[in-house]
Amino acid sequence: MPTHPPVISIDFDGTLIRNPYWSLHLKPWLLSQSPGENKSWQDLWELMAQESDWRRLHGDHTGAYDWKNIAGEILHASLPDPDPPSRKDVLALVYPDVWDFLTWSFRHRVSLHVVTNGLIRNQWPYLQALGWDKILTSWIGADSGFAKPDPRIFQRISGLAVHVGDRLAHDVLGAKRASVLAVHLQRPWQKEDNRGWDPLSPAGCHADLTITTLRQLPELLTQRICTTRHGKAGWV
Repeated sequence: MPTHPPVISIDFDGTLIRNPYWSLHLKPWLLSQSPGENKSWQDLWELMAQESDWRRLHGDHTGAYDWKNIAGEILHASLPDPDPPSRKDVLALVYPDVWDFLTWSFRHRVSLHVVTNGLIRNQWPYLQALGWDKILTSWIGADSGFAKPDPRIFQRISGLAVHVGDRLAHDVLGAKRASVLAVHLQRPWQKEDNRGWDPLSPAGCHADLTITTLRQLPELLTQRICTTRHGKAGWV
């Protein structure tokens, strides 16, 4: 009997797209707040990031990525919800290799799920602007009560076989803990973000597969886990 394509989850920010909530909403808001606070936007962001880290380390996964709540508590300022974005502005943030990967996924009827540490309510406007709400199977974020590398966020997807993401601390470690094939997307120009390792992380965390572009993924997955009834690698 031929095998079916696996169920795949993929990270959003840094994997499919340069963080649109940050680029189009949060950073511009920080810049607008800077003069009144007499602090640079970088200093304001660092205060918010430190609070996020504290919440995450104390098990508040949802609160750690609730930037509106963090802004109110730490900066005593009101961070609005993002306005409906311009499709053109969001498209400019999508990595070029993503379109080939999505086309392959659609053609082969892959069940593709976004697993992100962002709140879906913050990312949903950008998913809709791209039309990805119509081609992705599901979207799971820290709204679920869990965040990577907690394996329970992956366990919400039945039959999940593969997770793809750009961060060792979140994507690879979380997938390994969930016994899911961990694919690390390490684009040559992107630096690894080492912030966010949890205290129970191993000294070394190694992906099952490492790729430099999403264009490499179909062939590597075919070789790794998919065979036809004749024993040859391939999607069926």
